[in-house]
Amino acid sequence: MNRRPASRRARGFTLIELLVVIAIVAVGMALAAPGVSSMVSTRKVQNAAQSIVDGLNFARAEAVRRNTAVNFVLRSDFTGWDVTQASDGSSLQGFSSSDWKTMSMSAANSALTATFLATGVLSTTGTQLSQVNIVSLGGNDTTRRVNVFGGGLIRMCDPGVSAANDPRRC
Repeated sequence: MNRRPASRRARGFTLIELLVVIAIVAVGMALAAPGVSSMVSTRKVQNAAQSIVDGLNFARAEAVRRNTAVNFVLRSDFTGWDVTQASDGSSLQGFSSSDWKTMSMSAANSALTATFLATGVLSTTGTQLSQVNIVSLGGNDTTRRVNVFGGGLIRMCDPGVSAANDPRRC
């Protein structure tokens, strides 16, 4: 015998249940949005600083590998950098990012070029790029600094860190 249940309840969600879930998700997203925005802004500054460090390291390595002077040039509009051979100006590598327009960059002593000699040290001729400061314009105070030392050491640091034993400190 084939028996059917007396009452059969429909399965699924009611419209009210669905609207309650959507409202809860919307409130959660509204609460999380400022934190996500700050995180994205911080990552952009971090990525810009890391790109500059990578470009400087590439220029230094190429100077040693090619046994000739190599220039790292930060573009004057702060939208990227180029690595060129000092002798003939031929391009070795370049980088450009539209994200860099959403932050403020400045170079200490207004120098935008670092020339690495064949030994990997900075040239002492003329004014060399020694420091780049990158600051987010997105409302949070994220700052990174890239320092270039005469011996060829390139270091990224966070000026906001003041603890003496913190390796991120400038």
